[in-house]
Amino acid sequence: MESLFGPKLHSKNGEIDTGAALKDKVVGIYFSAHWCPPCRSFTPELAKTYKLLTETQGKNFEIVFVSSDNDDSGFTEYYNSMPWLALPYADREKKGFLSKKFKVSGIPTLVILDPSGSIITKDGRTQIDGDPEGANFPWVPPEVKDVLGTEFMSKDGKTVNLADLDGHHIAVYFSAHWCPPCKTFTPNLAKVYNKLKSEGKKFEIIFASSDKNEQEFNEYYKEMPWLAIPYVDRERKLKLSQKFGVTGIPCLVVLGTDLDVVNPNARNRVSNDLDAVEYPWGAKPLINLDEDPSNINDYVSVLFVKGEGMDEGAAKAIMDKLSSTGEQFIQKAKSSKEDQEFMFFYSNSANGKVTSSVIEAMEGTVPADKPLLVVLDIPEGGKYSIVESDNPTPDMVDKVIEEYKAGNLSMKQLM
Repeated sequence: MESLFGPKLHSKNGEIDTGAALKDKVVGIYFSAHWCPPCRSFTPELAKTYKLLTETQGKNFEIVFVSSDNDDSGFTEYYNSMPWLALPYADREKKGFLSKKFKVSGIPTLVILDPSGSIITKDGRTQIDGDPEGANFPWVPPEVKDVLGTEFMSKDGKTVNLADLDGHHIAVYFSAHWCPPCKTFTPNLAKVYNKLKSEGKKFEIIFASSDKNEQEFNEYYKEMPWLAIPYVDRERKLKLSQKFGVTGIPCLVVLGTDLDVVNPNARNRVSNDLDAVEYPWGAKPLINLDEDPSNINDYVSVLFVKGEGMDEGAAKAIMDKLSSTGEQFIQKAKSSKEDQEFMFFYSNSANGKVTSSVIEAMEGTVPADKPLLVVLDIPEGGKYSIVESDNPTPDMVDKVIEEYKAGNLSMKQLM
């Protein structure tokens, strides 16, 4: 835990050793701030559950407050209302590190860790809201098989069992008739689905409806050739949305044959792969930014933009290096069961539809004829650092990653 919070934490009685305070405990990291109305509503409810678990039930549970307050006085005033520990407000660097590590995009956020520091759930807030008595402590999320269910409805009205889909890749499609992007994506998804089926691929889609009523569900489902969760089973749909962290639609969660998550949202991948060449759309080590920028806002990224006059062999060498490095980070994330630390992107031109917007947000003028290798840290307030070289080489990829991780890069603000 010291690697996360540092050697010391702030307690109601002063400074305390992190290791001793958190030893053998389930730990909640509470990202919050006094100026945030939802935080001020949630904090007293969280305090009730905390006291119930620690004082009444004797659970090995601790919370560490990580403040997003604007100043030390705001932190102190807010912390006075809390019964748990806190990261010292002055350690803004550690606060940034924790926010980035757990990809905190809004507050209040409650991340629950087991005693070894591994993530139990990033959605502790929902768990507390639904279980204020702590009956399900430490809120270990259910397995996919436990929320997916065992029975689904088919187009002919028959019931299909999960056992019938053994050996299949399964995609859970969160969508709704009232959603314009959904109505655009659904027919394209149907073409891909029918193509894969015609090729004999073991693939199935299960529609999880966000329609407002059963009539809308029935009307929308007429357009779909796949399976569905019965509309009346609202609880199963809700649990699936929570399990996969679905915050917007359309969302296409692709599962492997063992129900592991292959892609948490393959919508863009499928939209750019209507021939299903890249099926089942697993994690790509190197992504074309102008085709699929969906992860650029959530991960620290390395972007390579080919210069118009760059030698093709030199460009390929850098892209091969980015791809192999990306694969290493994918495998590392799988083995650690944590989020991927870095994402890797490329663009064929500085004038690409997404790339051009990124470059325009940089300070000064970036020549279109020169290759560009840049680290983007959009999650941390939109920062970037360009590798100062007119001719970037593959060895610079490892070097810039090491420099970033060591905090040695001079990061500028995207405008």
